[in-house]
Amino acid sequence: MNSKCVLLVSAEPSALAPALTPFKDAGFAVREESSLSAALPHIDPAAPPALVLLDASSNAAGNDSGEALREAAIAVLSRCALTYLAAVSPMDPETFHDAMEGLGMLPPLPPHPTKKDGEALLESLRRFLPA
Repeated sequence: MNSKCVLLVSAEPSALAPALTPFKDAGFAVREESSLSAALPHIDPAAPPALVLLDASSNAAGNDSGEALREAAIAVLSRCALTYLAAVSPMDPETFHDAMEGLGMLPPLPPHPTKKDGEALLESLRRFLPA
């Protein structure tokens, strides 16, 4: 992988397609993996993806404490601390912030994100990427 790659971890990647359109339009490759265990081997510390997008939107609990998402984020950062993280989450922004505090995650996308949501995420990410 490389700095122009997004690694999507989602059991339902087609539901996130609109949000990934801006990334593809900007020249990012998108790799889809259906689970964290399948994704982790593709996170190469020597050439990390620009963004790992974790999909927690299928969590039926809705506004839970975010423990599973936090554990997934820590697993990614343990593999490579040089990648940026974002999530698709049903948590409200304050709950998300509290649950993910200290992990340096980008703002979350809502469940069923739109192209506009993807544009906002890409803009957030671009603040950190080299020109």
